[in-house]
Amino acid sequence: MTNRNLGQVLHDCAAKYDGRPFVTIAETGHTVSYREFETLTNRLAHGLLDRFRGGNTYMCIMLENGVEYLAVTYAMKKTGFVEVSVNREFRGAALARMIALTRASVLITSDSHLDAIDQVHEDLPDLRTLIIVGSPELARTRFPKLNVLEFGELLSDCTGHLSSDASETDPAAILFTSGTTGISKGCVLSHRYAIRTAENVIPSFRVTTDDCVYSPYPLSHIGPAYYDVLPAMMTGGQVVLRERFSVSAFWPELERYGVTWFMMLGSVQQLLWAAAPCAEEKQHRVTRCWATPAPVPKREFDARFGLHLVPGGGYGSTDAGWVVAPQWDHPGGIVLPHYEVRIVDDNGHDVAPGAPGQLLVRGTEPGLTADGYFGLPEATAKAWQDGWLHTGDVARVDADGLFYFLHRMSERIRVRGEMVSAFEVEEGILAHADVEDCAAIGVPGEIVEEEIRAFVVRKPGATLSADALRDHCAGQMARFMVPRDIVFVDDLPRTPTGKPDKRRLAEL
Repeated sequence: MTNRNLGQVLHDCAAKYDGRPFVTIAETGHTVSYREFETLTNRLAHGLLDRFRGGNTYMCIMLENGVEYLAVTYAMKKTGFVEVSVNREFRGAALARMIALTRASVLITSDSHLDAIDQVHEDLPDLRTLIIVGSPELARTRFPKLNVLEFGELLSDCTGHLSSDASETDPAAILFTSGTTGISKGCVLSHRYAIRTAENVIPSFRVTTDDCVYSPYPLSHIGPAYYDVLPAMMTGGQVVLRERFSVSAFWPELERYGVTWFMMLGSVQQLLWAAAPCAEEKQHRVTRCWATPAPVPKREFDARFGLHLVPGGGYGSTDAGWVVAPQWDHPGGIVLPHYEVRIVDDNGHDVAPGAPGQLLVRGTEPGLTADGYFGLPEATAKAWQDGWLHTGDVARVDADGLFYFLHRMSERIRVRGEMVSAFEVEEGILAHADVEDCAAIGVPGEIVEEEIRAFVVRKPGATLSADALRDHCAGQMARFMVPRDIVFVDDLPRTPTGKPDKRRLAEL
């Protein structure tokens, strides 16, 4: 795959696998072949160039999983536009920041997101065009100053392959991570980042042409985009996309579509384990899966569902890339050849083998980790020091070189597989007129990794209730960011520098 960008990868795979099924939509069963998918992508690519050549390099996408989402992302790879994938669940200030970050003038979205966009559109002075998957009429009514196009209007009659002159190390996408602290950060990811990730996933999970992967997670994340879809594409396999994860639909759809492998978040493993047994949970072709983290014991999980749970020794993040591959039968992971890792103490010194410390990562060639955080030079400089990404995660590497992830140092809260920034939860709460101060922390969940608990100080005389505050939050942030527990307090404990002391809050 040397010296090829993602647009060329798709073209080569379409030529090789032609009429084989590529993407199936779980809810409808609609399937497109490799050739059909590239034809759609080419028509979109020509349409993008016809309308937006010479404009801003960056284009935002805020869409549900589907063939349209995938086709738009690969059309951009064929034309040199850079995908900015916005989490479809975001609301309020965080959403405005994501869309405004690159000053993109084009947002590709659906009519189901118009309320969220209407809430922030006055904070998006660079936005000029909305491309709507669905009916554009409501958008034209609500946003008369914007150029509103229906998705089909982008489709050119030209179906020939377009070859971008982007190199492997040029930016391909900006995907967001909550990073270690503060606001969500836009990780600048190269074509090489994506290609190497897929190349490393393929042997790790023994992916072949005969495989079918099930992916019910948002394509705005690296997991579905580069751990599921791209490895399947590069091997000629099939992808089953679902708009959202559903416990009740999971096993029946795996059986219906002949799924052979899947990745899952730790919360998904817990939800599957907690669900009532059903006949389909053993009437499937799945041979292996992987969970991160894996809270349910492997032996029990394997026995109930009749598959092989690959031990959770792998490690990857949007910032770092796919750094450590899990082993088939051992909980310790193996650092991939394209990466180097160090485990250091608080002073930056390497610790002894087996001792815990902060994980540092660097690639052995350019573009294997994110190329920084877009528009945040100080945060980039802090995270990447002397060529090493300081992940903010704690791990250990034993004397045999086996890697074990331990926990996170930062204020990220993992909720149903989403990495939530405590800062952005607090930002949304503080937007309420009756809130004087607040602090958000993660606490262990019953069937998910963590839940969000918010400690809130009301303004004098205010009678704000927890239900009213949750309703407010639902309009300000993604659903998974809305605190499950709200605790009203008279004041917050503070550190010597005046910040809320979250360690003491966690002890309450």
